[in-house]
Amino acid sequence: MGWADHYRRRDALDAVLRDARRDPSAPLIVDPDVFSSVNELLLALDHRWQNKLTARMETAALEGPVDEHLVTAELAVDEPVLRAVLDAHLSLGSYRAVGMTP
Repeated sequence: MGWADHYRRRDALDAVLRDARRDPSAPLIVDPDVFSSVNELLLALDHRWQNKLTARMETAALEGPVDEHLVTAELAVDEPVLRAVLDAHLSLGSYRAVGMTP
């Protein structure tokens, strides 16, 4: 993936999250020029969440023992729409169906 594709994907994810502020459980609008399916979009959103969470965990580890639940809760407060979209659209079964783990 080149930089142009990266920015297109980033912008598409940002647009989905902007739209989801009104109702995170509403059907997600997939830009077919960027994502081939809702599952691919959800994988990208989960990837964004995991990247943010990993960065926070690593930063917290620099300060000492990490309370994973606290770090995750703090990220959920800072990224409420992202967390709400993932929670609304990914049941435990669907996480497994698209190859993710909750």
